[in-house]
Amino acid sequence: MFDVEVYLRRLGHSGPREPTLSTLRTLHRAHLLAIPYDNSKFPDDGGGLPDNLADLDHDRTFDKIVVRGDGGICFELNLLFERLLDDLGFDTMPVSAGVPQARGRFSPELSHKFTVVTLDGVRWLADVGFAGPSYLLPLELSPAVQTQYGCQFRVDGQDGLHTVLRRSHSTDWQPVYRFALQARELSEWDGFTEQFERYLDEAVIANTTMLCRADENGHRALVGRRYLTVEDGKETIVALTDQAEYQRVVAAIRGRPGQENR
Repeated sequence: MFDVEVYLRRLGHSGPREPTLSTLRTLHRAHLLAIPYDNSKFPDDGGGLPDNLADLDHDRTFDKIVVRGDGGICFELNLLFERLLDDLGFDTMPVSAGVPQARGRFSPELSHKFTVVTLDGVRWLADVGFAGPSYLLPLELSPAVQTQYGCQFRVDGQDGLHTVLRRSHSTDWQPVYRFALQARELSEWDGFTEQFERYLDEAVIANTTMLCRADENGHRALVGRRYLTVEDGKETIVALTDQAEYQRVVAAIRGRPGQENR
């Protein structure tokens, strides 16, 4: 059952809980450091995507991620984080996004779920469930450049859509995802599984293990055997061809070193 105290202990947070920007920043970063993105155990029974993403069991998800210490996907991680923020008194709005595909296209707009938090009239993006390098701290909904740990971000708006853009030391501006500033209901994901699976097949990432975890000054992301690390804005990409090395990286991202063979 959802429990704020248990959740905060999982994040290692014993500080202020008032719904302020400082608290939001602290919780957001702590969440990304403590809990990885991990699609290998979704759903919990390992049986593939559920028929309706809207039917996710909140208590079971809390037990899996917070109590047992596993990771999760965006629908799970951001659903729980939004619930935590709500219970602490934050003004939240669930939002969906499409992620970049080939030839400048984006995936279906319900492919990714995250949260917009409004504080003193300013909107902030909060996302603790993205499957790749992104922002460690909440991102202001603004076209102004915002620098975090060596990477730059901005949020451009055009024709009712907003695009989160990211630039590292070695890359130009690239889209992270695109979204409409529109509140979403879980019921909108009814029947979305079939459409989402088609997207995964087209993107050639169906049945591919995807892991991501934040570090003190960057991210580590693993998609199949492609391992990307970002440290102070510097990116390194390698292909993990050695099985033992691959297992070590998987265990490290999951936060369970010494369990390489599990």
